[in-house]
Amino acid sequence: MDIFILLLMSLFVYLIPRTDVDYLSNKSTKSLKGLLAILIIFHHVSQKITTGENFSNFEYMGRYIVALFFFLSGYGLYFQYSNNATYMENFLRKRLVRIFIPFFVFIVIYVIYRATLGEVVNVDFFLSFWRNHSNIIYNGWFINSIIVLYVIFYVSFKKKDSKIAIFKLVFFTLVYIFWKAYQNHGDWEYVSIMAFLLGVFWMKYRSLIDKLIEKNYFVFLVSFSILMYVFRHYEAIMKNIGITNKYVYYGIVGNLCTMIFVVYFLLLTNKLNFSNKYLNFLGDISFEIYMIHGLIMHYLGKFFVSSPVDDVIYTIVVLFVSIISAYCIKKLIIAIEKKLVKVI
Repeated sequence: MDIFILLLMSLFVYLIPRTDVDYLSNKSTKSLKGLLAILIIFHHVSQKITTGENFSNFEYMGRYIVALFFFLSGYGLYFQYSNNATYMENFLRKRLVRIFIPFFVFIVIYVIYRATLGEVVNVDFFLSFWRNHSNIIYNGWFINSIIVLYVIFYVSFKKKDSKIAIFKLVFFTLVYIFWKAYQNHGDWEYVSIMAFLLGVFWMKYRSLIDKLIEKNYFVFLVSFSILMYVFRHYEAIMKNIGITNKYVYYGIVGNLCTMIFVVYFLLLTNKLNFSNKYLNFLGDISFEIYMIHGLIMHYLGKFFVSSPVDDVIYTIVVLFVSIISAYCIKKLIIAIEKKLVKVI
């Protein structure tokens, strides 16, 4: 992105009157998740279509969108931890059940779908995902990372007054990032994970951060506009100076890049109110949209030959079917959760 555009956008936001809405309130973040769910579909669609420039700008946005998801997860976890004295009691059971139930539902859906494609569903079928560092759910690597980060958060903060909790969180998260690099996972799987740490730190020191931003808002906007421009080109810069080691290239500098984007995004949205009934609706089913849209894209891709017109129609249909499917699956998951709660 051109530095002039970044600075112009920052100036425009600076001149907007501040709203009274908390930019990280539950309503705001729910609406933001709805927006991010749509943007992640655009990102994955941009990797499939081959004509024109309609969605080309979304090709490199995936890591930034996922970084915002990680940030909101870290922020939300520490918010609950800080405001609920009993939050860590049965934390893993409560949090992981909320993930595993929808995860299991989607596994069943994907098993049925992939069986219709002629894939042999047996023990080796499931073991292959472990061997290949993949997931039965298309684009579903994110759920693996969230589960691991929840466990890391629990291990770090299970002792309420632990003085080294933050240090443990940082250490284990960095170990996880470098382990992914060591295992040759795709860089997109670990280049955004530090945003989870950023979310925790943002919540922990939010009062101080907000005061600094309010006092030096214009300086922060300009500074992070410049940083955005520089780090947007970090890959070319590092290659030119001969640094291509994946642990530094993606593990450290790549994560710095995505965290800078998150801060810049928060600076831009600091004065904006995302909350509205449409984005709130999408926010309620954002997880389901994320999990199902890969299947919808794969299935509908059989019927569209890439062309300027078909690419637009394909995107619209993918959006519509993904949202409707996610809504229906969400209803099913809620019904299953209610029955399990009674049993548990």
